[in-house]
Amino acid sequence: MDLKEFLAGRENKKKEFYWAVVIESGWIQAGVWEIVAQKAEMVSVSPPAAWETDGELVGATDTALSSVVQSLSEEIKEPSKTVFGVPSSWVGNGQIKDEYLGKIKKICEDLSLEPTGFVVLPEAIAHLVKTEEGAPLNAVVVGIGKSFLDLAVFKLGNLIGTATVARSISIFEDVVEGLTRFAGGEPLPSRVVVYNGKSGELEEAKQGLTAANWENLNKIKFLHTPKVEIFIPEKKVLATALAGAAEIAGVSSIEKKELGKHFEEALLKEEEHKNVVVPEKAISPEDLGFVLDKDITKQEPEKETIVEKEPMVSKDLAVGLILKIKSFLARQKGKINLPWPKTGKLMTSGVMFLVIFLVSLFLFFWFYPKAEVRIYVMPKRFEEKIRAVIDPEQKEVDLDKMVLPAEALTVGVDGEKTKATTGTKKVGEKARGSVKIRNGTVQTINLPAGTLLVAANDLRFGLISLASISAALSPSDPGTQVVDIAASEIGAEYNLAKDEIFKVANYPKADVDAVSTVNFSGGASREISAVSEDDQKNLEEKLTSELTLQAKKNLFDGLPLGKVFVEASLSSTPAAKIFDNKVGDEATNIKLSLKLKVTGLTVSKDDLNKVAKKILAGVAPDGYVLNDDQLGFDFSKLEETRGKSAYDFRVIADFLPVVNLNSLAQEISGRDPLLVEQYFTSIAGFSRAEINIRPNLPKKLRFLPRIPKNISIEITKER
Repeated sequence: MDLKEFLAGRENKKKEFYWAVVIESGWIQAGVWEIVAQKAEMVSVSPPAAWETDGELVGATDTALSSVVQSLSEEIKEPSKTVFGVPSSWVGNGQIKDEYLGKIKKICEDLSLEPTGFVVLPEAIAHLVKTEEGAPLNAVVVGIGKSFLDLAVFKLGNLIGTATVARSISIFEDVVEGLTRFAGGEPLPSRVVVYNGKSGELEEAKQGLTAANWENLNKIKFLHTPKVEIFIPEKKVLATALAGAAEIAGVSSIEKKELGKHFEEALLKEEEHKNVVVPEKAISPEDLGFVLDKDITKQEPEKETIVEKEPMVSKDLAVGLILKIKSFLARQKGKINLPWPKTGKLMTSGVMFLVIFLVSLFLFFWFYPKAEVRIYVMPKRFEEKIRAVIDPEQKEVDLDKMVLPAEALTVGVDGEKTKATTGTKKVGEKARGSVKIRNGTVQTINLPAGTLLVAANDLRFGLISLASISAALSPSDPGTQVVDIAASEIGAEYNLAKDEIFKVANYPKADVDAVSTVNFSGGASREISAVSEDDQKNLEEKLTSELTLQAKKNLFDGLPLGKVFVEASLSSTPAAKIFDNKVGDEATNIKLSLKLKVTGLTVSKDDLNKVAKKILAGVAPDGYVLNDDQLGFDFSKLEETRGKSAYDFRVIADFLPVVNLNSLAQEISGRDPLLVEQYFTSIAGFSRAEINIRPNLPKKLRFLPRIPKNISIEITKER
């Protein structure tokens, strides 16, 4: 968005207000904001206004703007400068696509708005979340439209990519289909943020995604079950305003005035669904290295310096536990009706029972607890692009020539689709009448049926039957014959009056002509809806695209274990194509039945790993390790020759630091889980940690296991 350029060199000390207009599929919202003391301040926000057709878009925008204006104080002048928030599907190559740019231009022209710039909604949402939570966004942001879902994946605030998916019955399947386009061996963010203009639909979407089974997905994976959050419609206006203000004046925060009852209720409702977000630490700038084909659990790291802290538990855990238990039992005496021992055998039995109980409890607390520790680190990413050839006839991978063997997978899909026709056709009747042909020549003229007669304005007619006109008896007495003629085209303009003069065939009018003997009638025309070539072409393109997406999903679902699908190799061929109407047929709708044969190539994951390791072999200093599950691959097709396809082959590798897990488990055993992160700071690129202890004891008794082997530690990259 080029907002700075718009205001370059201008300094306005007066209060200046701006519109924020958010346009989505089916909904539109507006708000007024200003920049005060290097902060964006929201003045008023409208409720969402619905729209469906392009004709309703301007009216819905006017409704949203009017709702805001009514809540403004008299001293605030209605602004004209406007920042638009648009879905990611509206934008291509950093610009709004032509088909959507026309919509915004019409809004501005009809409502006297001055377009200052635009922001893409997912990026604006990520910006607002970072401002509110103090940490970059790690999430899948899902915009829910009527016919499509817009997905955007953010990692550490960086936009990884976007995808648009046609909606089906299941929103979960649609989201999974979109996320498969980002599959590359890396776990996706375990946070899903959904947004659109209808709160009720957001609730349904959240319930559908929360209730779904996110485990055992073939193409995508998460470190844990994703948490689903709702981004309320009103906050999209705040996000748009903040993003616009950041570009205009470099502000980094936004404040809200009294924005109306509906806005406050929405914020309260949002609090009910809000999830805790773990802040993320910045990447350490220290020099770090890499290593290939080494076991992370066996690699001996360099000597680490760990800051010692006083242990959070007593050195003699048994004594501490016994004292706590005795204190607890003493407090319960008199509250619980127990046979407290006093003298004799009863006293001895009670003491023995207490000793056995305390020893059992001690053994339980010492040996039973288990812990799973997941340490998130910022990986060192390396990307390399080469040219590779994929050949289905190749038997083994050729690392020198970068030729990969492949296997072709083929699926058949079929479907139907109907759309309204846009073509028109002129239909009607031809005018008819009779003329007297006058032959002024000395020879008889024979005119076959269909002979052309032309009236004024180049209106053309034809003889209905054969005519023979005798020769002239004298210059003043031509031969004549009355014949019937019909217009060559339909239309009322052929209804000529009596005594109209006609040119006959190629004869000069001075020798041969014709004159109408009656008023012509019957000519009429009208336009009807008809099938055009564009109707057939557009319908076929849309249905082909939908069926190809379906086929791609089927190919992914049926992908053999250990294979990687080369999405860029996907090709489709029509197996059967039937339109219910031909071009030119009168029809208000046209239906297409289409069968496609869709083919794609798969390559072995092992072969890809071999290629990756060859590429990365010379760039791996010590200190980091590369695991196969941290490799990603991307193909962009260049050309195809004799069944062999050449691709831009991109290897994406995330290197993780080498850590001695056994030593680390010993360091953190018996520690308070709230304080163990200090022992992880020596790990290069450390970001955060998640600790799960079983059983889930009260906080005062909750420590990491004393037995190091009961602690499972995993090093994983930050989402």
